[in-house]
Amino acid sequence: MHSTESLGTTRLFKGLPEKLVTHFENHSTFRRLDEGEYYFKAGDAPRAFAVVVSGQLKLHRTNKAGKEQVFAYAQAGDVIGLGALTDPYRACVMDCVARAATEIIEIDINVMREKMHSDATLANAIISELSRQLSTMTHLVDQLSLKDAHNRLALWLESWLVKNMPDAGDKDVLIVLPYTQSEVAAQIGTVREVVSRGFSRMEKEGILKASGKRVTVISRAKLREMANG
Repeated sequence: MHSTESLGTTRLFKGLPEKLVTHFENHSTFRRLDEGEYYFKAGDAPRAFAVVVSGQLKLHRTNKAGKEQVFAYAQAGDVIGLGALTDPYRACVMDCVARAATEIIEIDINVMREKMHSDATLANAIISELSRQLSTMTHLVDQLSLKDAHNRLALWLESWLVKNMPDAGDKDVLIVLPYTQSEVAAQIGTVREVVSRGFSRMEKEGILKASGKRVTVISRAKLREMANG
């Protein structure tokens, strides 16, 4: 994917002039991160603007008590470092670690900033991506503030189905989750034990059957009802 054509197919760069994409390619570097390797930590100075090529980066914070909150997972085609384009001196506010072996393309922040100020097409693309990420964060705040943990778990599961199995419909569907219960808990602002109890509750209410990462959703209607509770 380390090519102009590949950069041009990602969400942010798609539709931009080929000459502009080539310019970024000429000012980029290719980097590999091992599983568990930190790309940056909270408090670090911004280092680069990055496009994820493969693998997955986890953006998160952990408090002194060891409780983790996951803000997002950046996967192939996603970008990180948008904040540095508008405020290059602001320290990173969260940790970023490779959840699996990950490849990224780094683009010099100053190169991105220069073109952002001179090219309206790029500026509009960056604004759109910032708006999308802000919407995701607002959605997370809304869940943490207004829904209890079991409702958040149901909403998380329904959202995962919509994103990853859009053709599943309302019939019974077997899914194999890519996360442990602890990892799910970190995404919805709770702990593993609460996730376990949440799945048990949904089993009792005839919503699903769960065994480790294998989950069979029996009633999407009841799942949506709990998610909207």
